[in-house]
Amino acid sequence: CKTSLQQKTIIVLSDLELVIADAAHVFQCHMHSFYLYKFFMALTMASSCMRLASSAFIRSATTTPSWIPPRPSILIRSVARYTKTRVSSAVNDETSTKPEQQELSVDVPLYRCEGIFAVEKPLEWTSNDVVSYIRGILEREARNRGAKVTNIRSRRNKSRKVKVGHGGTLDPLASGVLVVGVGKGTKELQDYLTGSKAYRAVGEFGYETTTLDLDGNVTKTAPVDHITMEAVEGVLPEFTGIIKQIPPIYSAIRKNGKRLYEMGREGVAVEDIEIEAREVEILDLKLLQSYDVQLPKFEIAMECGGGTYVRSLIRDIAYKLETVATTTLLERTKQGQFTLQDCLPKDEWTPDNIYEHIEKRNAMRQSEIES
Repeated sequence: CKTSLQQKTIIVLSDLELVIADAAHVFQCHMHSFYLYKFFMALTMASSCMRLASSAFIRSATTTPSWIPPRPSILIRSVARYTKTRVSSAVNDETSTKPEQQELSVDVPLYRCEGIFAVEKPLEWTSNDVVSYIRGILEREARNRGAKVTNIRSRRNKSRKVKVGHGGTLDPLASGVLVVGVGKGTKELQDYLTGSKAYRAVGEFGYETTTLDLDGNVTKTAPVDHITMEAVEGVLPEFTGIIKQIPPIYSAIRKNGKRLYEMGREGVAVEDIEIEAREVEILDLKLLQSYDVQLPKFEIAMECGGGTYVRSLIRDIAYKLETVATTTLLERTKQGQFTLQDCLPKDEWTPDNIYEHIEKRNAMRQSEIES
């Protein structure tokens, strides 16, 4: 009875091993898919286990009862060696019999094109949120084309990572132009970090917050009855040209090895730390007249160099008028040669649109070089 049971078990295990091996062969034909490749390896491992189990029962049926099966560690090493041989053989077969699939899995470029383009940053998104979102779009598109993509956090094979960066931080409560670099385009972003930018901002007199915008808690209040639009317009020339500016505590500037915004989150007040004034350049500054913006609110348009904080400018204008103010709206209208009209809005962030904008900018740059 024991021998009969062993023989039946051997037949079942052998049939199961053949079924798994056939399934693995089917998935082997689709090796250009990363996930199917992993599934093929799993099936190969299962097939190897079935083969070893069959061999164990055969030996148990044909040898004396004193035979002792190998230890699990030996079985695992045997399966690993067999699987490695099986996968290597499959890859070699793939190379020799299906060159077009090998081209898909290895030679497919990571990007359709590389360069820079501009997006319209949504409100309440950080600049890094935009970068991560676009990187995810391009990674999925590259995998769908058959390109091998390495996770951005991995330290291996950096050449297969989708590289995306931005050319200048925008506050979460700010919107507007954000220049994004893809692939080799990330090397061009330094020019946009230090280059000129244009903004439209609205400030409100009477109160000041920890962050100098609507995201913080009110820390100061002051009367506003004495302020007129003529008085606001009269102090603006004092903030044109090269000026000294103290950055807000909620900024990415480092102080004693720590970001200022980290100190602010820890409860450190502006009065408790010494933030050095920085030299910035404001190229143009003017007061905008609008029926929608009336005192105690005011609206300005400005063009400035890199490193300028609009929130600090709104604060300093109020100090000059012997009151306080907070930024309630901030929009970047221009960065480098990109304006709002050149930006890709959020609902149009697709691989085709992104690469189309990059190609358009590359073509314009090439024509400028040739001319």
